[in-house]
Amino acid sequence: MILKAKAWLVATAMGASALFGSSAFAEDWKTHHDAGWKAYSEGQLEDAEKELKEALEEAKKFGEADPRLATTLDHLAWVYISEGNAEAAVPHAKSALAIREKAAGEASADLLSGLNTLASAYDAAGNSAEAKAFYTKALAVAEKVHGADHARVAEVLDNLATVDHLLGNGAEAEASYKRALAIREKSPGAKAVDLEATLHNLGLFYIDQKKYDEAEPLLKRALAIDEKELGADHPEVASNLEALGWLKVLQEKPAEGEALLKKALALYELDLGKDHAHTKRCAEKLNQIGK
Repeated sequence: MILKAKAWLVATAMGASALFGSSAFAEDWKTHHDAGWKAYSEGQLEDAEKELKEALEEAKKFGEADPRLATTLDHLAWVYISEGNAEAAVPHAKSALAIREKAAGEASADLLSGLNTLASAYDAAGNSAEAKAFYTKALAVAEKVHGADHARVAEVLDNLATVDHLLGNGAEAEASYKRALAIREKSPGAKAVDLEATLHNLGLFYIDQKKYDEAEPLLKRALAIDEKELGADHPEVASNLEALGWLKVLQEKPAEGEALLKKALALYELDLGKDHAHTKRCAEKLNQIGK
């Protein structure tokens, strides 16, 4: 099962650095912070970590309650999450959230960002119970700040649903998936690609529930979106091919399932290599056909 996470960030490098006056410390912080954020957005994680660590040392000079310190801690936590180092991400996210809770009160976009980052760090660390607690808090803040039908609310619902899915809270997961999908479908300016992860995850949920007829249209729709928006050879397509292929196997349609799983395996091998966990999992599913 490959649940697709919906990672998102509220703070931005230019927005954060533009809020403060100039000083030698501020300029040094801004230089390192913006360079680190740019490197992160470009997937250059080693450079991002180096620059944001430099920015963190500068931010500490502003005082322990300064919002620049919170921003840097928050962004460094996302670098650690992306590097697969959730143990390092959690304390940074905790510190960032503590600063924002003191400054922001009960509800603000900054507080929402901090709650989401800490929840995501716990999620990445495999601590689903703690992740759920903070995603639940984030949902309440998102609804208060943006309104019940805002895209930010859908993003939190997506993440909360995946955690409940993993925890085995079926009714709660289904309700959150469905609500997130409904918000996205009627959201002004929403793009088809924004729906894909929710469709994929809800489809996997129904597979787990053995509701195969309900899973199939969702996974087909997710696959069609990825192929149209990203291209037939994009890595994201492989996970939908794998899910739909395994569904066909479970529906006792092995020929259809085998064809889809072979396409998924070819994409995994091309993008990730033969030794990657996703590749090996897909190959194992192929080996199970007919046994």
